[in-house]
Amino acid sequence: MAAPVTFEVQYIEQRNRLTNVFRYLLAFPHLIILGALGIAAYAVTFVHWWYVLFTGRRNKGMWDFAYGVADWSARVNGYLWHTFDIYPNFGFERRDEPVTYGFAYEEQANRLTCALRSIWIIPAAFIAFFVFIGGAVMMFISWWAILFTGRQSEGRQQFLVKVLRFGTRINAYGMLLTDTYPKYE
Repeated sequence: MAAPVTFEVQYIEQRNRLTNVFRYLLAFPHLIILGALGIAAYAVTFVHWWYVLFTGRRNKGMWDFAYGVADWSARVNGYLWHTFDIYPNFGFERRDEPVTYGFAYEEQANRLTCALRSIWIIPAAFIAFFVFIGGAVMMFISWWAILFTGRQSEGRQQFLVKVLRFGTRINAYGMLLTDTYPKYE
């Protein structure tokens, strides 16, 4: 069985108040590009779905593209959700972001879980809905805490990382990058 998707962010207590205030404005160029790439990645995922159904294997090129979009998205979401202050790099290449995201490519894919993926992902997506509501509340609290104190508590940051980790796992499962069912941990 494949290992779960990893998503970790190095904790740093002292935070930048100025970038915190303008975080969403600063991330806007990333969001525009990732929006377009996300559409392309889901189109590739649809083609990849058929490929996996007929061959029982993943296509490395399609997997690499979808993985690159998912990785970039994970870094930008970590920045947006106030888990770190370093501005994310544009593109599929990481630079200084204190984010660990990843999992190994596996050529073999389970045809049954692939065929039923859109149904089997529903329970995880249902749970994610409520988890993300809690995450949004915590993100709001973090924004104000960083604004007034210049600090982020480790507990708040770790909760946000857990929420984002669950989101990255659902995304990877939905994009056929892994057969490991997403868990909140």
